[in-house]
Amino acid sequence: MRKLIVIIVIIMAVLIAGAVTNPSREEFISWGIEEIRSEAESDIERIFGSAFAGPILEMQTEAEDYVFFSIFTVNKSDREIRYLGIFNNFYSLE
Repeated sequence: MRKLIVIIVIIMAVLIAGAVTNPSREEFISWGIEEIRSEAESDIERIFGSAFAGPILEMQTEAEDYVFFSIFTVNKSDREIRYLGIFNNFYSLE
């Protein structure tokens, strides 16, 4: 019986941590802008990339909130890219 209680407490702690650290759409867009900046090869690309990335990501991103995690879909012209947002981190689902 004691093991069951410990397991339930651990599961509850993980679920609460997931709910508290579930990233928002705005956090995803900020993360996306930082990713674009980090991949830029020159200062000009960093300046223009970050200036245009925000509005473009804002228009192309859809978010599905599942309390403990979120799924973000970026609709590009030829395909959709999906990301999992959990514990304040983002992972590609492709």
